[in-house]
This record gives sequence, C-alpha cells and structure tokens, in this order.
Amino acid sequence: MTIKEFDIQNALGSLSYTMKIKLAINFNTPTEILTKLLIDKDNIVRYHIANNSNASVKILTILSKDKDYYVRCWVACNPNTPKEILTILSKDKNFHVRDVVNIKKHKETHT
Repeated sequence: MTIKEFDIQNALGSLSYTMKIKLAINFNTPTEILTKLLIDKDNIVRYHIANNSNASVKILTILSKDKDYYVRCWVACNPNTPKEILTILSKDKNFHVRDVVNIKKHKETHT
C-alpha cells in the first residue's frame, strides 16, 4: 500500500482493523505509515508497531510513553530502541516493563 492509498482509505474511514494490523506487522511498511498509525486508538495496532523492526527511534520514543504497558514492553524488546529509552523504561511504573528491560540487559551482557 502506498502512502497516498493509506491516506485516502484512512480519511474515508475504510481502512479496516485487519489492514491496520497487517501494516503494523509488515517490516516493509514505510515509516511514514507507521507514524500515522501511532494515533490509532487500538492498543494492538500500537503493540505491533512497537514490535516492528522498521520502527524508527522517533516512533519508539513516542511509544515508550504509551499508556498501555504492553506497548511499552514491546518497545523495550525492539532491537532499535536506544539505550536512553531503555534506561527510562527500566524505571517504568509497571513491573512488567521493568522486567523486560532487565531481561534484555541480562541477555546482552551474557551473550
């Protein structure tokens, strides 16, 4: 899907939930489309964006502040997440997010 096609379908409200998920999961989805999907109200869409290895540092930074802790957990798991964001997430109010960061740090130091 091109960015123009995305914009038209999104503006018309004809972009289905399934298509949003497919776009969020696809590693070939342009960063511009992933960025536009960030405002989706469905946490599952944002969760898949956070897990996408094509997600930019800007996207991951925004998602690191997401209200849903599952989204923040997947930001911590993403290999593109900068250490500065991991440091912030290591102090997250939710223990699941903190645990994911600690496990990632442990794996990095023991491989």
